[in-house]
Amino acid sequence: MTLMETPEALLARLELKVVRPLDGLLFGDYRGVFYGKSLELAEIAPYQPGDEAERIDWPATARTGEVHVRRFREEKELTLWLFLDGSPSMRFGSKRREKYALALELALSMAYIALRHGNRVGAVLPSGLLPPRGGKSQALLLAQEAQKGGPARPLAEGLDLLGRVARRRSLVFVLSDFLDPFAEALARLAARHDVVAVLVEDPLERALPEGGVWRFRDPERGLEVEVNAFDPRVREAYRKRAEALRAHRIREIGKVGADLLLASTEMDLLPLLLGFVERRRRWPSRAQKPFS
Repeated sequence: MTLMETPEALLARLELKVVRPLDGLLFGDYRGVFYGKSLELAEIAPYQPGDEAERIDWPATARTGEVHVRRFREEKELTLWLFLDGSPSMRFGSKRREKYALALELALSMAYIALRHGNRVGAVLPSGLLPPRGGKSQALLLAQEAQKGGPARPLAEGLDLLGRVARRRSLVFVLSDFLDPFAEALARLAARHDVVAVLVEDPLERALPEGGVWRFRDPERGLEVEVNAFDPRVREAYRKRAEALRAHRIREIGKVGADLLLASTEMDLLPLLLGFVERRRRWPSRAQKPFS
């Protein structure tokens, strides 16, 4: 997203350079790649030979004294939910764009594809809640609302809000740097939805370039620190600390059963999403395997 790019210009650029090529690659496989087998509960019924053991409903079995299973039907109407983290740390970027700008481009690309296939898209944004709707106008409204900004809310609070408003099982993209505590709230969300956690990063958060004195500011606490990157010991200590923090976030995401997409501010959008689509084709949506 370039400086002062209008929502209309942003959508036009993404449609030409990302959405059309990506949609063409799907070749009618959009539903399977993005949603897998989207099911809703139809009934709880007595067990029949051939029913899968993992579908046993244990509360009903205990209540009746007879083995019962959950039976499902495929959902016809699918919804994509997007969560954009608007915390101050997302406004950082040392390369082509800020982390929030990358998150918005990814969110709009996913939304545009979902809308082109007749699905609804809703979002939890820094500016508030965008109820799920269909149609191309929803993509423009998403771009407009996401660029407004708004008061930062704790990540867990935002995820719980999404969990309350997304009543039916949906595909959910959570786009964040995951620097706030998130594990319990993400686990609650992943228990009901197919969640893709998009870990948005910047190269400078992982390693310091050689040379220079860098001043870092924590925008959420107002703290500043200077780091001497001329010293190789300092650079190595920085790298190890950053690597440990990153590994911890990835482990926490994996524990809850969410899919993981690693996105960095220097990346081109189309190759990033093409790789993600190919992985979704090969593995189940809850494969817990990161892609970068």
